[in-house]
Amino acid sequence: MAGNFSLLQHPLYIQYYSLSRLQCLRNVISQPPPGAAERYCPPRHDHFMGCWNYTDAGTRAYLPCPNIPGFAPEKLAYFDCLGNGSWFVHPATGKEYANYTDCRNYHNVIKETEKDIAHVYVSIAGFSVSLILLVCSLIIFFKFRQLRCDRITVHKNLFISYVMTGLLNTGYLSVVAFDDSILIENPVWCQALHVITQYAVVSNFAWMFCEGLYLHTLMINTFISGNVVITVCFIIGWFVPLGLTAVYTSIRAILSIDTQFCWLYESSLQWILFAPVVLSMLINVLFVINVVRLLVTKLRQRPEIGQTRKAVRAMAILIPLLGLQFLVFVKRPNDKDSTLYDVYTYTVAIVISLQGSFVSIIYCFCNGEVLVLLRRRWDQHRVMLLREQKRTHSATASTTYTFMDHTSLTHAP
Repeated sequence: MAGNFSLLQHPLYIQYYSLSRLQCLRNVISQPPPGAAERYCPPRHDHFMGCWNYTDAGTRAYLPCPNIPGFAPEKLAYFDCLGNGSWFVHPATGKEYANYTDCRNYHNVIKETEKDIAHVYVSIAGFSVSLILLVCSLIIFFKFRQLRCDRITVHKNLFISYVMTGLLNTGYLSVVAFDDSILIENPVWCQALHVITQYAVVSNFAWMFCEGLYLHTLMINTFISGNVVITVCFIIGWFVPLGLTAVYTSIRAILSIDTQFCWLYESSLQWILFAPVVLSMLINVLFVINVVRLLVTKLRQRPEIGQTRKAVRAMAILIPLLGLQFLVFVKRPNDKDSTLYDVYTYTVAIVISLQGSFVSIIYCFCNGEVLVLLRRRWDQHRVMLLREQKRTHSATASTTYTFMDHTSLTHAP
């Protein structure tokens, strides 16, 4: 990632700085002093866009850290007003000095940057592996006519949503992680990439919900038309996320504070998207509980050993399909410097990026029906190769025999 301090020289940052200074002049610096008899430090506007108001002598003023890449806006910067009514002057530079150390300590910046880059590499690597396996799975699903059924149709749409999520997340992470100038320029296409990525993520979770809905519907009512369920799944999987994303985009675009830096920073408005996602996962939990309950009931009707093991296996298989493991990661640790936060970050990166791999392996490459078809196609291919080799060998032998026989006749006495 490019050095974040270079952002202060970026032309667009200078524009932001000029606008911030103008607002500070209008709202703070131009205002009359609090009182002639009081001793105070005069207002100031610093190079980090901090607008410091009149401050009583002998006190410390605080401001939120600037909301620019590499800074922590939830932390505070401070400026000491000395007892004589002047701002603190740094002894090394001889200039007034507002302390932004808690916002961006140089050594912490290097450490955090390395962590961010490592996290991005882990995510990109995981998405790449998932994309390869998902594309192979989709080729298999579309190639074999024997796999054309409602259940596989739902699987195919889920896998397509994984492919979309993987491609868009990889693109977005690459943009925001490796070029800070794009974050400052904040082009429309970068904002649009964020919006499309959010749509893909929500659609991905919507199709996980559709998997649970389809399975639960078949278990509860085996006589319902498959076309009806598939139509409902199409609406939930592709169109409901489109509506949620449109609402989220419209509201966030109005708030200028949330539209900076390619919409990289989290906004409370994202709950417009993620609240339905969390709700769908909770409903999937109920689906799994009921499906396993029905499965156990059916297994008890058979005098067979290992019924509990089969039920547990069924639940274990359903968890990645329905995305229930993500419920563990709903709450993120608050302390970014803790080991728990690092473990959480990398675990989430691995689980999210490799989710497509887990599902494609379980529901395609470990699917008995798919394995039978692949084995049959391989056997047919091998038989055709053997026949071609025999045909080639026979033709070669026949040509050699004819040649030898003709030669012998030509040289006969």
